[in-house]
Amino acid sequence: MPRRPLEELPYGFKVPASVEEVAPARRRVVERARHLGVVMDDELQGDLELSAGEVIANSVTHTGAPCVVCVRWTGERLRVEVTDVDSSQLSASAAGEEDESGRGLILVDALATAWGTQLCSVGKTTWFEFAARMAVTDPESGVTASSAAMRAGRALVTCADGLGPSQPGGKALPISGRVLGHHEAA
Repeated sequence: MPRRPLEELPYGFKVPASVEEVAPARRRVVERARHLGVVMDDELQGDLELSAGEVIANSVTHTGAPCVVCVRWTGERLRVEVTDVDSSQLSASAAGEEDESGRGLILVDALATAWGTQLCSVGKTTWFEFAARMAVTDPESGVTASSAAMRAGRALVTCADGLGPSQPGGKALPISGRVLGHHEAA
C-alpha cells in the first residue's frame, strides 16, 4: 500500500521552518483534536494552543528546519508530538526577569498533564499530553469518537515520514526512541 503524503494525513502535518507558520500550526492542532472527538472548553483549547505553539516555535526556531506535528488520542489523554532534527535534550529552565525567551517549556510544564522528550535516529520528539474526554457515540452510525481516534492513532506511527530525505542528514523522522525526560502533573 503506497504511503500518502504527510499533508493528506488527518492527524499529522509538517510545519515549515518559519516562525510565521507557528500560529497556523497551533490552530491545526486544535482542529485535529476536535476531529478526533476531543471535547474542549475554552480553557483546554487555550492551553492546547499555547503549549503547541511553544513546542512548535522551539522546534522551528532552534533547528531552522521543518518539524512534524502529530495529534492523537492515547485512550486516556490527548497527545501532541513535535518531531524535529535536533537531538538536544530539552528541559524546563527558569528564564531571568530580563530574558525575552526561555519560558516556553515552563508553560508547557505548568499546563500539560505530562510532557517529555524522546530521542530518535535523526533528532527528537517533544510530546505533551492533556487529560481530556471524548465525544459520545453517534446514535445513527454507532461509531464512537474514541474508536475512531484509536484507529487514527495506529496510523500515526509513520506520520513523521513526511520530512523525508531532503532534510539534514537525509533521514526521515521516526516517532520512537528512548525517553529522556518526563513530567507527570500531580
